Amino acid sequence: MSLHRGDTKPLPGGVVLHQQERTPSPPSPGKPPTSPPEDDHIRPWHSPRRPPRLASLSNAASLQQQKLPVYNTMRGTHNYDGEHTGRHGYQQQHQHLWHPQGRRADRSGCLRWTMAVVFTVLAILVLLGALSVLLVVLVLQPRAPYLAVMTARLDTLEYDQQGVLDDAQLSLGVVAANVNAHAAVTFSQLELRLSFNDTAIAILRADPFVVPPKGTLPLGYVAPSSAVPLDRPGRAAMEAALKRGVVPFRVNGQARTRFKVGGLVAVKYWTRLACEIRFAWPTGAALNFTCNSKARSRY
Repeated sequence: MSLHRGDTKPLPGGVVLHQQERTPSPPSPGKPPTSPPEDDHIRPWHSPRRPPRLASLSNAASLQQQKLPVYNTMRGTHNYDGEHTGRHGYQQQHQHLWHPQGRRADRSGCLRWTMAVVFTVLAILVLLGALSVLLVVLVLQPRAPYLAVMTARLDTLEYDQQGVLDDAQLSLGVVAANVNAHAAVTFSQLELRLSFNDTAIAILRADPFVVPPKGTLPLGYVAPSSAVPLDRPGRAAMEAALKRGVVPFRVNGQARTRFKVGGLVAVKYWTRLACEIRFAWPTGAALNFTCNSKARSRY
């Protein structure tokens, strides 16, 4: 209820309150007359938290240039359009923190960091392992074992006019050598093939065996053959060799070797040999020759 000029308001106890009119005071000499102040009940009231709504959005730039204050409170904010954002706006700004997608993003980030750490540790371990192997190899300096034919003799040779090698017997002294000072070597799948002019005469094999460090193992072979037919080039080569008194035979062989460097790193090699041994006939003595193997490929 509002009171206007000249109205009365009853109070408890029968007391009546008269609203008196305000008379403007006479202006002082030398000063222009001022308008009478408005009454408190007629003066428009504006909330300090809600500024008056702007007429249009085009005045926003001018307000920003004038640096008008923007009311910010803990419970809400006012923008230049007079819109009030309270707790609801605060919740909208922070609701993404509780969204399931936000939790999944956090989990994926943790997983990525974990995987990065794991792969980094694995890479460091692999690098340390490679460095240790390199140091062991440089310190111990492992060498490849080998096979060598030390002695050879042609014991028997019988050849008829029809191009058949009726009887041929060769004696070979083979040595398996290990030149490593700190590792024993295992030889396996050893095979030697004797041939004349690409025609196989005999095949020699041996069971797996072990050669100690800085050791050798002699292997003696006697390779007999009988009734081996020769082709036309083979017959021509045999007749020419008997006329010269020098009969060549070819030896091809291989063996698989395996040993450990420093007791940690396993090394495997195929060692192969290929040579030609010439025999004086009819004495059967082997002429000067060198026949040994070299490590050519790693398996």
